[in-house]
Order: sequence, then C-alpha cells, then structure tokens
Amino acid sequence: MLGSIGTFLFAGLMGLNALVITASPAAASLPNQPAPPPIVLLAIIAAAYTGFGVWGIASAVGLLRLKNWARQCFMIFGGLLAFVSVFMTAGSIVAGVVGPATAQLPSNVPRGLITGVFLAVALVGLICLGIAIWWLVYFNRPAVKAAFMGEAVASEPPQLPLTVTIVAWLLITGGVIGAVEMFTPYPLLVFGIVLRGMPASLALALFAAVGLTAGIGMLQKRVDAHSLAIGYFGFGVLNVLSYFVVPGALTRMEEVYRETQGSQAPPATFTNSIMMFALFVGFLGCSAILLLLLKSRRPFVDACQAHVE
Repeated sequence: MLGSIGTFLFAGLMGLNALVITASPAAASLPNQPAPPPIVLLAIIAAAYTGFGVWGIASAVGLLRLKNWARQCFMIFGGLLAFVSVFMTAGSIVAGVVGPATAQLPSNVPRGLITGVFLAVALVGLICLGIAIWWLVYFNRPAVKAAFMGEAVASEPPQLPLTVTIVAWLLITGGVIGAVEMFTPYPLLVFGIVLRGMPASLALALFAAVGLTAGIGMLQKRVDAHSLAIGYFGFGVLNVLSYFVVPGALTRMEEVYRETQGSQAPPATFTNSIMMFALFVGFLGCSAILLLLLKSRRPFVDACQAHVE
C-alpha cells in the first residue's frame, strides 16, 4: 500500500512537471520538434504509474482478505520487478564502468562521483531484485497457497505457467502504451529505417494490436497467442541486431533521439553511450523473454489442452 501511494505521488509529480513545461516560455521555443516530447512522455509516465497504483492498492486489499487473485497479482508484481531490476542493475554497472571512462566530464565533476551514483542505483536494483525473489518464493509456497486456495485446490498443478502470465501482462501493458503513442507525432525506427507521420502511426498501431492480441490470448489459454508472442519478441531481437548491420542505422537512431529530446538532450559525448545502453538492454530483454517463452511452450500447451478438456 505504501508503495502504491508512492506511485500516486510520483504520478502527480510527473503531471505537475508536464503542466509546468506547458506553461513555460521555453516550450514555445522548440519549433523544429514534432511535439514537446517531455510533456507527452511525462503524461504517459503519469498514466502508467496511476494504473500501477490502482492495481497495487486493489491487490493489497485482496491480499489482506486472502483472495487468490491477489496472491497471483503479487507473483506477477514479483516477476515484473525481477525483470526490471536485473536490467537496471546490469545497465547501471555497465554505465558506471564505461560511462565515466568515455565521457568528457566538466572539470569540477570527479569521475568517481559518477561511478558512485551508478553503483548506488545498481545497489537499489539488487535490493529490489531480492524483494522480487522473496515474493516469488513466498507466495508460491504450498502452505501459503493453501491459505489462499484451500488444501485440495492448492495441491493441484498450476494451470498457467507464471512466466507466461508475466509476459502476457508485459505485452498488454506495452500494447496500451503503443496505442497511446500512435496518436503522437513521434518518429519511429524499425530495422534502422525512420518512419514519420502516418506510417509511424500505422506501425505503432500494428505493434499494439499484436501485443494486445498475444497478451490477452495467452491469458485466455490460446496456443496461437503463445506462438504470436514468440514471433513478436523474435522480431524485437532481429530489430535490435539490425542496428549493427544496416548501414547508417546507428547514426539515424542518434539523430532521431536528439531530435525528439531537443534542448533536453544530453551532451553529444553521452549520446553514443545512451544508444549502446538502450540497445544492450533491448537485446537482453527481448532475448530473455523469448527464451522463457520457448521454455514454457510445453507446459503452456498442456495447460491449454487441460482447459479445453
């Protein structure tokens, strides 16, 4: 509950920042930008944190009332938190080691300070990872399951693999975000090709539709939805790798990044590090989810067949 209240406060802070940026005279001094990206981004973040806050409060109340759906929600929270924490920790360690060594810092900023900040973020990621593992283990213990489901039901094997449930919710969340972004004039990069205007909106609509179809379908125990999810993340892996193969793809990616950030963009010395970090996280994330889906294929198919029977 405290964490959910914190997300509400953070959502309010993001909304307040968006209002301040809108009212700022600097917002009118960005004529070359397709839109004031910070405003749109802050609004999306505020909406996402509000949704997670509502979900968290409802799950906490359900947990106190020993509702099994709330236990499952906390296991989903644990999976999502573990997923984010692993990449936050790994990315912070890489940035803390590589960033200060390659970037040109002001003379009054010691490199050790930047390294310390990144390592502190990595420590927070490790703590969050520990909490996530604790939830996943604790709420899956037979005694805890029996408290929520009863002895007879708790002894039955799970009908849907937890991995599939977590990935399904990731797809649904990403699909909703993509559906919102299709109404913004942001450019989109696909296999190193820059899409703008209507082509970008249509591509975002397609990605959102595929993500929502795969996510909702897997929750409904449809085998074809699982295959669609495998193809979705396989496409993501190939898309990331294409930036190292397609000529000029990295340069176009950097240009689009600086275009959408405008005056908010970091110094040019940091841009390349940010691009490499984003591609690193994207490749690891898509690859990890793809491997988890392939590993859970057989249990998911068995659960679907048992559901039909």
